[in-house]
Amino acid sequence: MSGQAVRNSALLSGAALASRLLGWVRLIVLVAAFGADGRLDPYLAAFKVPDIIYQLIAAGPLSSVLVPLVVRLRSEGDELRARRIMSAIFLIFGVLALVIAVAALLLAGGLAELLAPGISAAQREEVAQLSRILAPSSLGLGIVAVASVWSAANERFFASSIGPIVYNLSVILFTLFGAERFGTVAAALGTVVGALLFGVIAIADARLGGLRLARPSLKDPLLLGSLGALAPRISGLLVVQIVLTGLVALASTLGPGSITAWTYALSLVQLPLAMVAGSIGTAILPVAARVLNVEGPTGLLRVTRSALGAAIWMLLPVAVIGAVLATNPVGLVLGISPTSPVGTLLFSGLSLLLFSLPIQGATSVATRLCYGASDTRGPVGSSVVGSLLIALSAAPFVATFGFAGLAAAVLFGEGVECLLLLLRLRSHVGGHLLRELMRMLVMALVTAASALALALALSAAVSALVASESLALRALIDASAAAAGLLLYLMLSARLKAPGSDAPIAALRRAWSALR
Repeated sequence: MSGQAVRNSALLSGAALASRLLGWVRLIVLVAAFGADGRLDPYLAAFKVPDIIYQLIAAGPLSSVLVPLVVRLRSEGDELRARRIMSAIFLIFGVLALVIAVAALLLAGGLAELLAPGISAAQREEVAQLSRILAPSSLGLGIVAVASVWSAANERFFASSIGPIVYNLSVILFTLFGAERFGTVAAALGTVVGALLFGVIAIADARLGGLRLARPSLKDPLLLGSLGALAPRISGLLVVQIVLTGLVALASTLGPGSITAWTYALSLVQLPLAMVAGSIGTAILPVAARVLNVEGPTGLLRVTRSALGAAIWMLLPVAVIGAVLATNPVGLVLGISPTSPVGTLLFSGLSLLLFSLPIQGATSVATRLCYGASDTRGPVGSSVVGSLLIALSAAPFVATFGFAGLAAAVLFGEGVECLLLLLRLRSHVGGHLLRELMRMLVMALVTAASALALALALSAAVSALVASESLALRALIDASAAAAGLLLYLMLSARLKAPGSDAPIAALRRAWSALR
């Protein structure tokens, strides 16, 4: 890699780590300020609207389609055409963000009924009020989405690195200093200010990268083609977000604090998923495209085995050990007692959701591999089918299993989506992909089960000796036992040369050598 690429990677990696750590802090601060007894439910329900906007536009789909176009036009010397297309994108998504903001203002009451039908009338009114306050954040996130395209095309990543940190900090600071006086309104104002500051940073970074608006070119064939390519990706994401919003609405019918428990369970699972599958997927997309062009399906099969194997190998022990031993450590960090009503709900859902980690990781990586093979329909179709299955199964599962049924529905839908996507990927790479992945999975499961057995034995032995009811001490014991289990998993994988473990273990060895 070039020196610039190395610097960009270091900046993005460091900023991503800082942002995720602040995400943890934000969760902790919100619970500390408003408790886990249901007072936080209205804010989390109202927050779904800006969250949907972020996932649909600012989280990556727009850049994945438009960045290559802008890079190509500028490399061909057609700077004016690139600027006119960017101006058109600003106009289109600016109007879209404005429409969403106005709709949120005018339809806040009905929106509250859809987002949280199960909470009290007073809390639904609070959801409506918070939705009106949060409406301007759509404008900030729309600006971020478009400005980031130009910055990324110029290999400028300051805004995308610093923006999420500023966004999280704004929510944290407003909550810390305003929650006592203004309640959840303080957190909502922090969200709006954070989104607008993110937008200002994105615009400034794009301007420094040479962005100057010109007369919009709304009929440019390249623009229309790019929007056509973008439509299926956004449509698929929209279906996913609607289903996830429906799960929040269903959670609202399960008692006070259920929205908080469900939102936090999902957020906690996303942390290891983003750090492992997200990083692998980001790195593998250009590699997959290049290898397919140079080596054909055989080369793509090799890359697929390596990438999927690494994702499964890294996420499986987190799922297996975490599902059993994460309750006390996570409860201590969040300040939510595992035996409280909300804690009981949270950890019943979290344990099941953790089992979906390897499935979601494989899905995330397989999606990028399909994109590398210029296949958009496969990932979108699989995602829609999986989301519809979640939607159809959620109510029956909840009727049978209660709150844990929400997680069971996600596990079911994600499993089917992953299988469909792997079948689609097999059509691109050939070979015995599913058989090889099953062999990797079985070996990783056996190794993870051995690690879990050690962790449970250590936890039980130390707990018997100490016999303390302190949550802090129980959390320390479980965390230490889990760490010992993960160490055994690592040692067994290295000894047995477990498929998928080669690259991660080699990276760990290099890091250890550097530290020494």
